[in-house]
Parts: sequence; C-alpha cells; structure tokens
Amino acid sequence: MRSIASRHMAPVAFKFWLTLALVAGMSSVHAAQVVHMATSYTNSAAVLSDGTLWTWGDNESGQLGNGSTVSADRPVQIGSSFAQIAVGRPYMVGLKTDGTLWMWGSVQLRNQTLNETRPVQVGSGFAHLMNSDTARKTDGSIWYWGHAKRLFDASAGGDTLDRLPPGYLQMVNDTAKNVLFVLGDGAIQSLHVHLNPSDMYPGWKGGYGSAGPVDRGFVQVALGSRSAAGVKEDGTLWQWKDSEVPVLVDGGYRQVAKGAVHTLALKADGTAWAWGDNVWGQLGNATLTGSETPQSLGAGYSQVAAAGGHSLALTTDGTLLAWGNNNAGQLGVGPVGQKQLSPQPVVFAGADAPGLGAMVATGTLTRLTLSAHVQIKPEHLASGAKGNPYLVAITPDGTMYTYTVPAFDRLNPANPLAWADRLQNTSSLLFVNQDMTHLSGTAFFIGYGLGATTAESLGEMLNSYRYKRVYDIQ
Repeated sequence: MRSIASRHMAPVAFKFWLTLALVAGMSSVHAAQVVHMATSYTNSAAVLSDGTLWTWGDNESGQLGNGSTVSADRPVQIGSSFAQIAVGRPYMVGLKTDGTLWMWGSVQLRNQTLNETRPVQVGSGFAHLMNSDTARKTDGSIWYWGHAKRLFDASAGGDTLDRLPPGYLQMVNDTAKNVLFVLGDGAIQSLHVHLNPSDMYPGWKGGYGSAGPVDRGFVQVALGSRSAAGVKEDGTLWQWKDSEVPVLVDGGYRQVAKGAVHTLALKADGTAWAWGDNVWGQLGNATLTGSETPQSLGAGYSQVAAAGGHSLALTTDGTLLAWGNNNAGQLGVGPVGQKQLSPQPVVFAGADAPGLGAMVATGTLTRLTLSAHVQIKPEHLASGAKGNPYLVAITPDGTMYTYTVPAFDRLNPANPLAWADRLQNTSSLLFVNQDMTHLSGTAFFIGYGLGATTAESLGEMLNSYRYKRVYDIQ
C-alpha cells in the first residue's frame, strides 16, 4: 500500500514520488482477468472478467472502436458489459451479456456498409459469437456478414444481417478468397472464390462430407493461407491443404488456430503446441527456426489464437500472452515493429478503474486533437466530499505536466497540482489539430482523489487505484 503524500513533502521528492506511483501502478492495477480474446492480421482484442472490452493495433478504419483512427500498440478500453469479441479485417464484432451484437470499423452488412469508429448495435437475441463472420442466435439460427456476403443470395434476413442456409453451422474466412464451412453433421466443406471477373459464381473445392467417416464429426476448424486444420468431437486434430483429404496429427486436442503459415493448438490437458513457419518468431520458441511437427509451449493454457505472423494465448489464471510479428502493434506490448520471439504478457493498465472518464484522440500525429474528461462517481459528489480531478502527462524522459485550464504546464514542485475543475464530468478540448511529434511516447493519466488538501486527495487517489492510463501519443 502506498503511503499518502504529506503536505510537507519536499517539492522534488514529491514530484519523484508521484512519477513512480503512477508508472509503477500501471502494472499492478490489472487484477481483472482476461476471459476471452481474439486477433486478426493487424488487430487484437480482449474481454476482461469485469466485462470491459480492450482493443489494440491498427486503426485506419476505426476498428479499435475508440472514436478515432489513431492506432494503439497497447490496449485501450472502449466499452463494458461484453461477453465475447471477434476480430475481422478491418472491423471487430462484440457480443454483450444481454445478447446484443455490436460492430465497428468497416464491414459489409445486409443492405449497407458500416463505417463507424465506435461500437454500433446491429442485432439482438444472440447466444454465441462464433467468429468474425458468424454468430448463433438463441433459436439456433446462424447469421453472417462481411466477406461472406459474396457467397450466398440470402434466403432470409433481418434489417442488418443475413441468415445462413439450413445445415450450415460455422463459417471461417481467411481472406475474401477462401472459406471453410462446418455442416450440420460435422462434415467440412471448402470454398474458393474466384477473383477473375469472368467467373460469375464461386467454385467449390472439395466437399469432404462425402469422403467417409474421416471427414465427419468436426466441431471447430481454422483456416490459414496455405492449409487448414480441424478438431473433431473425439479430440483428434486433422490438417490438410487445398482439397486434400485431412491427415491425422494427434489426439487429445480441443482447439486449433491458424496464422498465415503457422498453427497453434490447445490440448485438453492445458498444454499448447505450435508448428509451421517461424520467420516472425510466431512459434514462441525464442528462435526464428520453424518446425514441421508440434512443439510444446508448456502447460496452463485455456485459449489460443493466431493470425498472419503472430500468436496469442490465454493462461488459466487469466494472463494474456502475445508473441511474433508486431508490425501494427497487434501484440499489445509495444513498440510497433519490434517482433517478440517468446510469449510476452499484455498489460491492461487501469483495468480495475472503470468509469473514470476517457480521452478521445482524432487525427494523425502531426494534426492531433485531444479531449478528455474525468468522471466522478455520483455517490462521491452526493456525499459532499470534494472530488479533485487530475490529468497528468509523463514524457519518456520523466518530465511531468498537469492540466490547468486551458493548457498543460510543467509540474511546479512548489505548487504540485492545480485542480482541473473543468474536467469534472464534462469534456474539455486539450489540443486541436496540433503537431505532437515532439511529445511522441508521452503517456496520459486521468483520475480523481478525495481529500481536503492537494496531498491528501492525491494520495487517496493513488492508494485507492482510482486512476488509469488513457492514452499514449504514438
């Protein structure tokens, strides 16, 4: 437990203490565990045990859902009350605990193309989000969107989504070209969409369902750019290329994931395995050496995911690990472009401090607009306790700035923090279309404390973890 700052603390010591408290606290605040995660080529996302949704990676189409097109190499919180998340290209899909389905980014719906930088509800009555292209309703019907709209003339639909024909249980897209289906009896069927304009209809490339018992009983499939894999209800794992007959890998599996040219698989005993190409370190073996056979990543895993040249895995204690290619920040461990050859933990800074407000960024680094507000809980306002909101910026060299309407000022140790009263439950513009290149790497924190003096309220904020890191200038 941090001690509350003394009003008699020496000015320089106060500044040093505050910097350490904020920065050190970033890694200790995320007691909330990851319960579900997903990834695609340039983006990743996770749902925490408190229902908050966090996204990171490329944001050119607004697929992070944070109201901007500014990318993030570390997780940013965008919503709450979520149960599942799926990541498409370039969009995301979230299922909330009340059965509503939400989407953001750029995605083709039934009669429109959705282009949104914040989550928009597109349906209700859903029970399970199967992947980034399909979801199952409580009545058992399967609904689809996105690239899959090229594959069917929908026989039934709603206002925004289309319904898969009877007999189709799951659909997996790698790109707009290749699709896998799981049929009602666990058979699998693959489809290749021709890109030649003269080809009016997609062409089927093998219906494994008619090949015999080896090709039935699949409960989950994954598709890469050169191969596919599937787990059957008996726990056997099979893989194949194009229209080849599936070949048995081994038994005891419960999930498989495919990157472009590598595979991750999870066994029922909690061990994770990886094989394939390793040019980006996506096998997680601390080398760039590939393997044609499964290599162990150890035990204690509950979920795996892969895309492109990177991998994610969730441990049984709720820790999310990421490794491999990080060209768009999709690992969530920063910095962009630095590949990771072994699993690295993803930190959700401020995950136990929801509802504290937000910072919204729009534009590019050279023309950046920032606004922020600090949300003080109604019970704290109603109790008559003074709520002192703070907005603090820390540059890479440790220099601290605090917000005093209407500008940021370097922290004055003699007068440590001025109240940013205009940030209390209302948004204030901080910068408008400014070149922020010189502040690249600066981290912003918001929060509020309760107390009669500066030192008391600031110390109470830190002791109660009532603050969070809301934005990093990239």
